[in-house]
Amino acid sequence: MAETAPTSVAGEIPRAWGNPRAAMRRQMSIGDWEGRALTYLLIGAVLWSLANLPVANARGGLSDDAAGNSLGVLIAARVFQIAIGVLMTTLVLLLVAAFTRLVARLFGGQGSWSSARLALGWSFLACAPLALLAAVVTAAALGIGTPFLTEAAGLATLMAQLVLLYVWSASLAEAEGFTRTWPVVLTFALLVGGAWIGFGLLLAQG
Repeated sequence: MAETAPTSVAGEIPRAWGNPRAAMRRQMSIGDWEGRALTYLLIGAVLWSLANLPVANARGGLSDDAAGNSLGVLIAARVFQIAIGVLMTTLVLLLVAAFTRLVARLFGGQGSWSSARLALGWSFLACAPLALLAAVVTAAALGIGTPFLTEAAGLATLMAQLVLLYVWSASLAEAEGFTRTWPVVLTFALLVGGAWIGFGLLLAQG
């Protein structure tokens, strides 16, 4: 079956959820892997940072505070936090992409540093709408406070993270020339799960 030509980025995003390997093939066929990888990472980092605003607002209180700071000052501070967060997230993701390239090479991957960055950048951008949807549900849960919305917010956030894991695994499998996706998904799940448990243990000790 012939591969369809890539559509706009917005049109490709939902297609990536259903068939991430085909979507990654189309992304690779466009060319300019480095430029688009960095663009996708930056835009994705902005969108995921915006998706984190409801939780950040609940923790930080985006309103006039007792010290007399105006709402405008607090909004400016939040924008600055987002900018710093985007920069740090992008740098971390570039390191993560390099790490996945090293791991893939150990298992015979035939990709490149550029294709690994493109796989992660594209996956991060493609799943950003799901993170924004989870943010809307989270904001509603924080505003209304019903148990149903609180559980729905948790499920929506988990769904966004799981879809990101799947799309990223499949995209990297395509970029590295692996015939099967599930070993990459399993490897990522073990790595992410181990990192999450280790991070939790560090917090508990601190």
